[in-house]
Amino acid sequence: MSAVDTHRVRLARPDEHDTVGLVTFRGFGHDLPGARQPTPERRALLLDATARAADGDLLVAIDAADHPVGTATLLPPGASLTRQARVREAEVRLLAVVPEARRTGIARALTTAAIDRAWTWDVDAVILDTGPQNTASQALYQQLGFVRQPARETQPASSGGMLAVFRLER
Repeated sequence: MSAVDTHRVRLARPDEHDTVGLVTFRGFGHDLPGARQPTPERRALLLDATARAADGDLLVAIDAADHPVGTATLLPPGASLTRQARVREAEVRLLAVVPEARRTGIARALTTAAIDRAWTWDVDAVILDTGPQNTASQALYQQLGFVRQPARETQPASSGGMLAVFRLER
């Protein structure tokens, strides 16, 4: 079965925000034994799905049993949680899939849903970033048409190096 057969992407409901926050935290691997823990500020950002929903569109991937297994936040231009976006750019942040649901197409489905929603906002581009060693995500973004923006890679990644920035033009 493909992710299309077993998962769907929609806006998270307010009663799901706490669960979506945990999905985000787990998706970044912070709950694994021996995992590197985020700073208190980063931890708060990962867990506070309500704040992300207030600032943009909080997307959630739901499995066949109606459980959240992935999430992404789509931010409009000027949103307070943007990190890379400039004028007329929407930004995808905090794309995360729980470990047991990876490699099923959920990240692609979330990213595609975010792009589709962004185009309804009449933006010129969608921007996102990822860790410099996250080659799986980088490959996905390139497959979807995003182009790496080395000149914009100025923010340090928690794992070292600079965040890799990607842009998709309309």
